[in-house]
Amino acid sequence: MPRYALNIKGLPYKTEWLSFTGVEPKMKELGLAAQGGPLLYTIPTIYDPNNDKIVTESFAIAKYLDQAYPDTPRLVMPGAAGFQEAYLEKVVSPLLNMIIPSIAMPVFEECCIDDADRAYVRDTREKWFGRKFEDMEWKREAMTAASEAFKVALDAIAVHVATNGPGAVFVTGDAPSHIDAAVASILLCVLKMLGKEHAFARVILEHSWAKKYLGTMSRWE
Repeated sequence: MPRYALNIKGLPYKTEWLSFTGVEPKMKELGLAAQGGPLLYTIPTIYDPNNDKIVTESFAIAKYLDQAYPDTPRLVMPGAAGFQEAYLEKVVSPLLNMIIPSIAMPVFEECCIDDADRAYVRDTREKWFGRKFEDMEWKREAMTAASEAFKVALDAIAVHVATNGPGAVFVTGDAPSHIDAAVASILLCVLKMLGKEHAFARVILEHSWAKKYLGTMSRWE
């Protein structure tokens, strides 16, 4: 999501890639305290050398970038933080939760760089999810129901978008917001991690709004 945010704002940046096992040492090196929840240290995190500022968590990063760089396109319009937070909780998080059973194993197989990574991810994520990766993927009838629910969720977002007027694409108006970065990140993750033949991917590519939306958002990937 921060990649979308930085690109929307036109701010230069450098990406530092970390292994799963490298996240905690790096966050400690930056001086960040452990957070609550099952994972004590998470990304995304940005370091802004212009202000010597470290910010973690996507929504906090978006709000910080708006405050620090007011002359760039806004990700959270004044007075809209509460609305965006509620939308993230009520719409975006459920959308993400639908795909987690399908992407958990591909992420494990393709994103872990060594045995230490694989052991760490299995230990932490399987405890978090309460089941093994091999048992998470939706099975047949459940996959059909999940993909139908995924389409219903995209239909609902498309209805929200349509209230912005004829030809509208973005969720919150004429320009992309943090919510758009969040939704686009989920849809792009499906296509990249699961491939275009997966049931979730077919829903996206056959959905008139979602396909147009990703095409529009691609300029900020």
